Amino acid sequence: MPVGTACAVSASTPGPGYVGDFALAALGIATAVVLWTAGRSKQTGWRGWRLFALTPLMPVVGTVMVTVAAPDSPLEQVALRWLPTVPGYVLLVLATLTLVAPSRLRGGARPAVELALFLTACVLVVQVLVLGPDPRWTDLTPTAAVVLGAAVVVTSAAMAAALLLLGVIESRRQPMALVLLAATSLLAPGRALGTSATLTGEDAVGDVGRFLIAGGLVLLGAAVLLDPGPCPESGPRPHSGRSTQLRQLLPHLAMLAALLTSAAATLTGHRPGTVLVAGVLLCAVLSLVHRWLTARDEQHLDARLRRSEAYFRSLVAASGDAVLILDGRLRVTWTSPTLGTTLGSAAAVPVGADLLELVHPDDALPVARALQPTTADATPPGVLGLRLRHADGTWRHLEASLSDLRSDTVVGAVVLHCRDTTERVARERALEQVAFTDPVTGLLNRAGCERRLEQALAEAGTTCRSLLLIELDGLDEVREDAGRDVVTAVLVEVGRRLRATVRGADAVTRVGGGAFAVLAEGAPQAVDLLADRCLSVIEQPLDTAAGLFDLSASIGVVDLGAAESVTDLMTRAELAVRAAAATGTGTALRYRPALGSAAERRARLREDLPGAWDRDELSVLFQPVVSLGEQRVTGVEALLRWQHPELGEVPPAEFVPIAERAGVIGELQRWALETAAAAVLPLPHGVAPLRLGVNISASHVAARTLVRDVAAVLQSTGLAPERLILEITEATLMSEGEHVAVDIEALRLMGVHVALDDFGTGRSSLAHLTRLPIDILKLDHAFVLRVDRDPKARALCESVVSIAGALGLDVVAEGVETPAQLGALRAAGCGFAQGFLLARPMRLLDLVGVLDHGAGQLWPGLVGSR
Repeated sequence: MPVGTACAVSASTPGPGYVGDFALAALGIATAVVLWTAGRSKQTGWRGWRLFALTPLMPVVGTVMVTVAAPDSPLEQVALRWLPTVPGYVLLVLATLTLVAPSRLRGGARPAVELALFLTACVLVVQVLVLGPDPRWTDLTPTAAVVLGAAVVVTSAAMAAALLLLGVIESRRQPMALVLLAATSLLAPGRALGTSATLTGEDAVGDVGRFLIAGGLVLLGAAVLLDPGPCPESGPRPHSGRSTQLRQLLPHLAMLAALLTSAAATLTGHRPGTVLVAGVLLCAVLSLVHRWLTARDEQHLDARLRRSEAYFRSLVAASGDAVLILDGRLRVTWTSPTLGTTLGSAAAVPVGADLLELVHPDDALPVARALQPTTADATPPGVLGLRLRHADGTWRHLEASLSDLRSDTVVGAVVLHCRDTTERVARERALEQVAFTDPVTGLLNRAGCERRLEQALAEAGTTCRSLLLIELDGLDEVREDAGRDVVTAVLVEVGRRLRATVRGADAVTRVGGGAFAVLAEGAPQAVDLLADRCLSVIEQPLDTAAGLFDLSASIGVVDLGAAESVTDLMTRAELAVRAAAATGTGTALRYRPALGSAAERRARLREDLPGAWDRDELSVLFQPVVSLGEQRVTGVEALLRWQHPELGEVPPAEFVPIAERAGVIGELQRWALETAAAAVLPLPHGVAPLRLGVNISASHVAARTLVRDVAAVLQSTGLAPERLILEITEATLMSEGEHVAVDIEALRLMGVHVALDDFGTGRSSLAHLTRLPIDILKLDHAFVLRVDRDPKARALCESVVSIAGALGLDVVAEGVETPAQLGALRAAGCGFAQGFLLARPMRLLDLVGVLDHGAGQLWPGLVGSR
């Protein structure tokens, strides 16, 4: 270091002092290497620590010059040592100033005054160490005065630069600056004591100087290792509060050092010299000037802060959003006037109050969780909802955007920008009420029911709950007889009865049409009793403006604990209510896994049915239709069969309704028509070709493609229209819609025959026979079941056959299973029959065998001809 390695030596011949000088020279070289090597990583260019690395080498040059020249005069030795050391101190000052950003050295005259004050105080201290407590510069020779004066000035300048650096550098680099100040504080007096020892010949003083110089070099090397480096210009600026406080304290410490030096000289019995007195006075003046400059800067800063605060307060006050500032303990420190306007009074949120005590009790926990996260990595929400009490006692809904600035040491607060959303919340609740309420009954609708079920499933395990799905039976009759207004009144009354039947904690909802749902709490036995009570109140007569009506219902019951989702729960409830309806109206049935298996089977069939005909899974069987007069086969009915690769044979009664719901009934029946027509066309026959009967679904008729499909089949297969019989139910023929009658009439004009299928079931009426566009009447199995042993059934059968004959209709009896039935039908004059007694549905090859054997003769051997 500049003060460095030139240790004190006596004026005598070389002795032990020279050994200490060379040891310090080696330490100085080592320190220079450390400064150069470590300084390269501090990113300060050629300046800074690498400039520092040159300063320990200058005293080494002085030591070499003294060793080579070997002057006899102590003054000449001092002059040779200080000749390269003075430029080293100049480099030291420059290097010290390059460690701090130039922006921190700006600020008008204040840094210059501080540097002058530090330099004056250091000069006073160092000159006392060099010349003693009673210095007399006039007693020195000009050469000695120049040499010692230069030593005092440059060492003092080094200490002053280190003091200035400590006051203006960033807080995080202050430990380095403190070590650097300690290094210069050791090197400067060490060099001064070495110079004094050289001039006075006191070896003990020289040893103390060498020790101080060695300590200073070590601390200088430690300073570069402690330096974290300057902050990047683009990065966040470090907090400088501690640096500001130290900068204000250091001038006072310098003034105190000057006063203590003067006092020490006086207390030791020496008379302070002119330079010392003038220096103390100069320090006092500089201290006063520094205080004035500091006060002026503080006044200017305070004015800027007041203007800035007023500016931002006016912005906040003019904003439509209310601002609420909290401290680290969530206590209110400031509120904007807008918040007082929103809450009707500025006292609604008093300063110093705990926010958690001001918000609605239901919001306290969410607000605490948002503003006081329990985990370090928890991110507070960007928007926070809370309620604060208005001056009139009501609660206002606020939506607050959250800015957590507690980590900012300047702010250290939480800022809430609040907006009044009370009216919006009211509108949303009104819309929610509309969205989740049934307008007819005032109960929750399906969406409201599903939301309530979601909440109940989330609380599963805390209470035992069940869902009752209620399907009303008889609403269609009410609508047909009395109209929709009466249906509305009936639904309202049913809802009222259900509400009066269940407990207050149970929720009643209308999930659509004639379906209601009840979310009930209690054990399974209590829920089953509740279901029975619901059935009882529904079955009580309903007194309306159109008269009395009787309804019945089916109820499906599901335990919430058995379902995983609302969809699963509703599916199970629907399965249970359908099973209850199939058992009989007025039944309540709990869901069981077997119902789910049946639903899974239907879902599987629904998925696999499309394209089953292309996979050769479908086939057509033929059941002969026998003429009772000729006792031979005159026609066949085509019957579909499905052989599922995994589920086995699936009966038509199961897959045809599935085909209708899946929307593939048209494709299925087109395939059946074409396959059956192509199969029957080459069959052997007697006098007249065999007729082909094919069942037609109501969905196929409603799709309005039947005429086009039949025409396409007849054209592709070449089957004569007179040989085709389309078997259609009475309900289909009697359905509303002009296109049904038009399509049936078009088919008959083509030559196709139409048969009324399943006559004798449902609402079959003899009066309809005169209006229906049919050619053949097919008696259902239920109609002929008791014809052989019930006189009334026999009389009814004879009447139907007689009326059909009068209308020119052929009659075919279905489901003939006993010879007695066959004999009774022949006696009644029925023309045709089919059933297991005559022949079961058979494959095409078996049918060919029947037709080839006896020219189509087919008759049970136990029945004789008449």
